[in-house]
Amino acid sequence: MNSMQYRKDIDGLRAIAVLAVLLFHLDPRYLNAGYLGVDVFFVISGYLITRIVYTELMEKRYTFTNFYVRRSKRILPPLYFMAILTMIAAYFILLPYDFFKTGISILGAILFVSNMQFALRTGDYFSSDSSEWPMLHTWSLSVEEQYYFILPIVLIIFIRFIKVNLTVVLIVLALASFALAQYMSGQSNFAGLSYYFLLTRMGELLVGSVLAIAHAKGSLERTDSSIVTTMAVVVLAATLLFFDKQFVFPGFSAMLACIPIALIIHSKDTWVNRALENGVVVWIGLLSYSLYLFHWPVLALARYILNTTEGYLHLPLTVQLICLALIFGLSLLSYYAVERPLRRLNVTGIKALIWYFAIPSAALVLLAAGVVVTKGLPNRLTTDTVDTMLQYSHIDRAVCPSLVNLGCDGGDIDSDKEVVLLGNSHSEHYFELFSRLAEDAGMHLKMWGTGGCGLKTESSKCDGLRKSYTEKLQQEPELTIIAFRWDLDYQDALYLSRLDDLVNLAVEKSKRVVVMAQPPLLTFSPAKIANCDRLGVHCLTPEQHVSELYPVYNDTIEARVNALGAEFFDPYKNIEDVTQLYDDDRILYSDMDHLSVYGGRWLHQQMAERGAELLQR
Repeated sequence: MNSMQYRKDIDGLRAIAVLAVLLFHLDPRYLNAGYLGVDVFFVISGYLITRIVYTELMEKRYTFTNFYVRRSKRILPPLYFMAILTMIAAYFILLPYDFFKTGISILGAILFVSNMQFALRTGDYFSSDSSEWPMLHTWSLSVEEQYYFILPIVLIIFIRFIKVNLTVVLIVLALASFALAQYMSGQSNFAGLSYYFLLTRMGELLVGSVLAIAHAKGSLERTDSSIVTTMAVVVLAATLLFFDKQFVFPGFSAMLACIPIALIIHSKDTWVNRALENGVVVWIGLLSYSLYLFHWPVLALARYILNTTEGYLHLPLTVQLICLALIFGLSLLSYYAVERPLRRLNVTGIKALIWYFAIPSAALVLLAAGVVVTKGLPNRLTTDTVDTMLQYSHIDRAVCPSLVNLGCDGGDIDSDKEVVLLGNSHSEHYFELFSRLAEDAGMHLKMWGTGGCGLKTESSKCDGLRKSYTEKLQQEPELTIIAFRWDLDYQDALYLSRLDDLVNLAVEKSKRVVVMAQPPLLTFSPAKIANCDRLGVHCLTPEQHVSELYPVYNDTIEARVNALGAEFFDPYKNIEDVTQLYDDDRILYSDMDHLSVYGGRWLHQQMAERGAELLQR
């Protein structure tokens, strides 16, 4: 059995991986496919961990306790350090709902399920809003940790109980993983899940595992061919530079990054190995874990502060340089004050798991849970005149606390005249308005709606919501109100077809059907502008407040629903200034396309006289 010795060139590979990721996240224009650096990390991790576990199993000295103690001492202290500093920074920087989501993300990271938590969120890794999620990068750590839990069990089964060729088994598993990723990435319903899912990313780790077993058994001698390693470098460089969205990813295309890395790990005494063993490169490789942990929260929070419009923000060069200085400063502190000294402490066995995992995990879970339970500690931003939860949220969570609102009640709950409000987050932001109008009219309002469930969205959450409100329509309510966001899809045939189906069903089952206009779409977020001012960063406000798409999207939808026998209502039709964003010092929009709770109350004031008439007509 060939023993595992320290290899400087593998730390050099880590440097390449982290620098690729850092360049991509600093600005995607610097390195088109720098995110593949994560795949490089996966191959390296698969190789190193499998080599250790397999060797110890064959020498009959492997124990789960010792393995997880080593993993805990290596991975957890810097992770906890980053999570604590991120939580502190988020406390001062983020608005309540975003701080609430960060609390959930920290829980996911500590429990090593953040990959699934992000997979279930609206949007994907490359969506513009994800660039401002401070803990997004922990998805890859969760994938690795899940692999570390499964790998020893698989190896034990096939070494001790099922006597088959282990290398063949792992190759088959790797190919199955790549095939599953290829299939899921090509399906719109599963593309987001495919990016984060262990079973679809496991193939990249298994590439390293297969090579590790071959080296450990001595069945494959490392090559000293400079031609092979040069070809590997050329393919890897071309992939990082030119790989784009035309490739289905993850899937078999991931092998363009994985195979070259495996070939470099397999090589020895070539110019590539010598270059990777350079002192500076190795030093960056040693810093790579801390660099990876800290680079993303710094960049995400910088974008969060400065980005007041919709879409990905390319940070100004000056801000990039400040972020780089902060990233390297925090990484140096993490490596020299946390990662290296705590890794070397002579604490072993159960005691190590208690001190390195159980106690700090419990403390962080309690802190993050506090953020989640309080919905982002909103009172830290509340003033004498502004309730933060009403200003920076599109719905009052004290009234409708559920993330999926199935029958949230408003208006006169004792009335037998029922109004049903259907939709997604745009039904939620009208809840305050219609709850007050229903109260005025002596009617009972029930809402079926949740964010992220547009007419084209396919998910178990949205399917359950649709089934629930379809059943509700069977009870033939007095009035059905439908509200969605129109500007993104008002020209999309599938979207409009599904709108037709929903309106037709509502017309068939309800005495009256009203489809709501979308409020004026803004060109910036007033809440983010207010946050900039609060932090002393004066972000620029575009001269034109309302998008040129307004009211085109409303006009298109109005013509369509009127033809189906439904009514269309625009509460802004008789408001003189549709660009009004403030009522005294209260913001009327929670973001660019949602009213705040205060905005719903303001609309009620503007239409109080004709509001009850709208519901009772």
